Amino acid sequence: MQAARWAAVVACIVGLAWAGPAQAGRRPFIWTYDTEIVPKGDVELEQWLWARSRAPAFPQRPATYWVWWAPVFGLSQHLELALPFQVRSTQSTTELESFEADLRYRLFARGDESAFQPLVRVAWHQAIHTANPSRVDLNLIGSYQLTGGLHAALDLGAQVGIPALRGSEGPVRVLGTYSAGLAYSLIPDELQLSLESFGEFGVREQDQKPHLFVGPSVAWTFGRTWVTVGTLVGLTGLAPETPRFMPRLIWAVAL
Repeated sequence: MQAARWAAVVACIVGLAWAGPAQAGRRPFIWTYDTEIVPKGDVELEQWLWARSRAPAFPQRPATYWVWWAPVFGLSQHLELALPFQVRSTQSTTELESFEADLRYRLFARGDESAFQPLVRVAWHQAIHTANPSRVDLNLIGSYQLTGGLHAALDLGAQVGIPALRGSEGPVRVLGTYSAGLAYSLIPDELQLSLESFGEFGVREQDQKPHLFVGPSVAWTFGRTWVTVGTLVGLTGLAPETPRFMPRLIWAVAL
């Protein structure tokens, strides 16, 4: 009887993952935000597993690993909301790093078939166990569907860290980010190969030194599930503080 119950549970899970057409908010890139959002009324469970290795010029800095997990709600055909938490781990510690509220607003309604699609992302990042302050993120994202199965995306962002929000003293920290990706569809609506670049830099001299990355990824959509995996390689010759590798695995299932 117990075995029969477990078999029924497994069958239900498999059925959820495979039933119906793909409705998840698919992302062909591991770092560049894209303009696809979850349909109105749907909920998606999304998880990221990612890491930053050591920078060759700074071997004393440990490699760091993160788990990001969130429900993502389709609030309308323009707006989705993610409510993630993130756990950070090094060789010696594992801590809850942050909670977030992440809003993504698509200017043209989901389903609009225009080649160019703009999206605005605004996120509140509540720091918990980390030396970094709580912050506000802003991203301006544009995508363009080219002929021949090519898809391009550009993501320009800023992260504004405010120590006073946690009762700490210190100047506001401003980090600029930029990324761009080009994806090629091998199997329409199912399998994509991508190449992207990512950079971040402190706006002022006392802020973070520049980091530069480039790398490939592959995205696979099946049923109501999608998976994107890849790695960025640090261009340490141009920016010595850049970690050598930054891999990420993203998977999600639409409920």
